[in-house]
Amino acid sequence: MSSTTLVAVVMTSLAMAVCAAAQAGPAMSGPDAQAYTPDTTRDVLYCQTPAVGFSVNASTAFDSEVADDLPDSLAGESVGEVTLYVTQWAHADWVDPVGVIISFYDGACPPPMVATVSCTVDWGELATELVDWSPPTRIVYSAIAALPFPVTIDAGMSIGAQVITDWGQFPPYTGLTMSMPADINGCGEAYWDDEEHGAARWTPLSDATAIAADLAFCLAEESTGVQQTTPVSWGRLKNLFR
Repeated sequence: MSSTTLVAVVMTSLAMAVCAAAQAGPAMSGPDAQAYTPDTTRDVLYCQTPAVGFSVNASTAFDSEVADDLPDSLAGESVGEVTLYVTQWAHADWVDPVGVIISFYDGACPPPMVATVSCTVDWGELATELVDWSPPTRIVYSAIAALPFPVTIDAGMSIGAQVITDWGQFPPYTGLTMSMPADINGCGEAYWDDEEHGAARWTPLSDATAIAADLAFCLAEESTGVQQTTPVSWGRLKNLFR
């Protein structure tokens, strides 16, 4: 069976709400979702609870990305750390990615086409912890990325993320964990960019998968990698990267 056909099978299964077993196509893994409680011992500002078992491709191998709006209630908060939940599937073992790319967009529902700021963090610089080991169905790690500078959130912003891989379009397929289905915060569900599997940039997740969900992530105040202690406003960030 070709990968294109397999993706079609996965999408059809989701549309029919067949959730008994995890799918293993390159587009996604799931949706046999199980809620996972994030670590909140740090100075966590906000979390969207991961649904272990529901992930979508968000890797550079497919030039794919997931983005989600940041609730306006976070306006004025300073963010120094971002936690993502990285999933690999259709493989017997874990392969370390190269890193992650975290982007901030000056707009939401949907985000703009181009990020205002993007930060690349090497995998070895992330604080990782195993969340679930169930190969070949899935392997999930939480990954805490220290931003190179703290970011002060403004209303109407979005966050995007993708995983950097270097083994091409082959297993393990790599992506990001989503929230529990229908657990929607802010102005709307997550948006997906995976044109190879039929999701043009910033397609609402439910349009591509028949499941509405948010991106699972946590935001925290402090970052061990921050050298400057003064938070950077969103306006200053835009000026820095023009």
